[in-house]
Amino acid sequence: MRKIIYSIMAIILIIIGKVLMQGDYTAFLEWWVTIAGIGIIFVPLTSVLFARFHDKGYLFSKAIGIAVTGYVMWLLSSLRMMKFTTLSCIISVILCAVLNIVILIWQVRKYSKTTDWKGILGKGGVLDSILLEELMFFGIFLIFTYIRCFKPEAYGTEKFMDYGFMTSMLRNEYMPPQDFWFSGTKINYYYVGQYMATYLTKLSRVKVSDAYNLMLMMVGAFTVVLPYSLIYNVTKHFVSHQEKRKKVLPALSGILGGAGVCIAGNMHYPTYQYFEPLVRKFFAMEKSDVKYWFPDATRFIGYHPETTDKTIHEFPAYSFVLGDLHAHVINILFVLTVLGLLYSWLISRDEIGEQKPSVLREVFHPALIAVSFFIGLFHTTNFWDFPIYFVVAGGIILFSNLIVYNFKGKAFWLTGLQGIFVIAFSSLVCLPFTLNFDQISTNICLTVARTPINQLIILWGLPVFVVISFIGALISNHQSSRKQTIAEQEKKPPVLAHFMTTMEASDLYILVLGLCAIGLILIPEIIYVQDIYSGDYKRANTMFKLTYQAFIIFGLCFGYIFLRLLCYGRTFRQKKYAGIGLVLFCLSLAYCQNAVNAWYGNVFDRTGYKGLDATAFMETTMPDDDLAIHWLNENITGSPVVLEANGDSYTDYQRVSVMTGLPTVLGWHSHEWLWKGDTTLLDARAADIETIYTSDEESVVKSLIDKYEISYIYVGKLELEKYNTINHEVLKKLGQVVFSSPATADKDYETYVVRVNN
Repeated sequence: MRKIIYSIMAIILIIIGKVLMQGDYTAFLEWWVTIAGIGIIFVPLTSVLFARFHDKGYLFSKAIGIAVTGYVMWLLSSLRMMKFTTLSCIISVILCAVLNIVILIWQVRKYSKTTDWKGILGKGGVLDSILLEELMFFGIFLIFTYIRCFKPEAYGTEKFMDYGFMTSMLRNEYMPPQDFWFSGTKINYYYVGQYMATYLTKLSRVKVSDAYNLMLMMVGAFTVVLPYSLIYNVTKHFVSHQEKRKKVLPALSGILGGAGVCIAGNMHYPTYQYFEPLVRKFFAMEKSDVKYWFPDATRFIGYHPETTDKTIHEFPAYSFVLGDLHAHVINILFVLTVLGLLYSWLISRDEIGEQKPSVLREVFHPALIAVSFFIGLFHTTNFWDFPIYFVVAGGIILFSNLIVYNFKGKAFWLTGLQGIFVIAFSSLVCLPFTLNFDQISTNICLTVARTPINQLIILWGLPVFVVISFIGALISNHQSSRKQTIAEQEKKPPVLAHFMTTMEASDLYILVLGLCAIGLILIPEIIYVQDIYSGDYKRANTMFKLTYQAFIIFGLCFGYIFLRLLCYGRTFRQKKYAGIGLVLFCLSLAYCQNAVNAWYGNVFDRTGYKGLDATAFMETTMPDDDLAIHWLNENITGSPVVLEANGDSYTDYQRVSVMTGLPTVLGWHSHEWLWKGDTTLLDARAADIETIYTSDEESVVKSLIDKYEISYIYVGKLELEKYNTINHEVLKKLGQVVFSSPATADKDYETYVVRVNN
């Protein structure tokens, strides 16, 4: 019966998708089929890594599959063993499929006689869970993509950079890709996240202009379903050890976990949207005429009120609404996978009895190998996650070892060995990247400006209160059980040892995560990492990267703690605190609705629907540039250098290199400053570019063209605005004008492209 219901649900979703997305639906389905196929291929490996999950980690198989197949292609391309082509991407998938077939054969031979087929195929079994989760993923992915189609443009904030990474890598045969904003050099940035998006673009054969938004919304969907799966299993494992088993609790906790990570905002929204108006009304104060603007929740410290300590404290809901395909956004997919792997490893230790496993089995546990792989991958995708999740993994591993080995010395030296292995293996994984990379920032400084306590409370008071309440509940429960233990035995057990050994694995996991999240909030109040952002913004990036991960971890904790205390709390106080926290948390969920309305408009009004194409805005915003860029994309293969005017970051400059993926001599100033670390290089190139456009000495211009190996010179509206004295005669004599925009009555300039003679 359930299979019939799921089939009907699938048909309904397919029909809804066609109605909502119309002509964009084909690209959506091609992307989804690609992801589903990768996930199915990796079910054998994932079922080993997530053996004790109710669904054998099915949803995580997609993330693991994307990471592993993408990495294989990246590695082979970095070693110049295969070119980065669609065929090569398919070959990388085939290689991984062979590995999974081997694992499947091994599983069949080892477990064929003990396999519980009823538990897999029967009512409420693994297959039912997989079908339901696939429908959930498809539905959320569809809804998110539909919303994104109301504002699909890769335009504004840093979308130019993100989209440019993808278009540039599509033209590169080998990794690392060349820097499309600093021709003749390799990109010196954590680009592998955007590479994964480009890899899926080639594999699915979806247009890059559609793929940009599909990748973003796919990660958004995973940011709901992976926390759901993880917290479902965390809660289910806890409930299975209780006398009163509440069957619906794991699903409800999973939903809260997914909402906490992806949908919720911080408490800035309820404070200024709901509480402040109530306070003003209560004290008969004048109403504020300022309408809530959703980015304010991410720019609060240093801005309200204005101070010299301006910071950033973003979170996933803001990221997905805004639409930048940044490294830290893409990496959410892999961060959640690491957290899932760590929990899977933790509960696998329940099976350890008196007969302890060998040191080799402890160190080379499959889940720890997988964690090491992902931590190494973080070094290439979003470096901040590399130390963060090494510490998180270390905390979970250490606490587990202390329990298994009764707080003896072996727990510490074994944890040390496992830590060494994680570092060594992760370093090997990222070695092809680090060999071609110059570290951007390494200096650590003491913080001189700290967040006012009232702002800390508004932003982080709720999650810290919830975690501390949870810790308090665990301590209270421990004290009561400890009294019973002391009464039953003569020797008084050590307090910490008794506290940890009597704790459920799920409680321990959430406890460690909660403490790590609190630590991530406190670190920017003590130290910061020095980078190019100085003055008022010196600790902005440190706070941004650390608290972003804290928010994700707190979201997972919310999913478990609220219902854990409400349903299994031993005292009224525990239930009361959990209830208060849950109500406040639910208020924060409305942030997403406010943000979507503000950014995308009324998504129920089909007249605002624009489609998936991230570049369609060019036709109306920059019509002449759009025509020229179409010509370049249709007529130029490879990666010849196209000269265009350089400009400041976050501007319309570099639209040609971004939309074509063709390298230019110099791109956005602040970004290249961060990547190259030397403004003198930038200043020299900027001066040379100006000379090429404005000099009337043809020999000088030719020498500079030869210096930078320029093949095409682009002259458009922005070049004319920046260089008032462009010498058109000299430029056109350098070669052939291969494109010229049509003349119209409403403009007094010409956009043209010169192909330089060799």
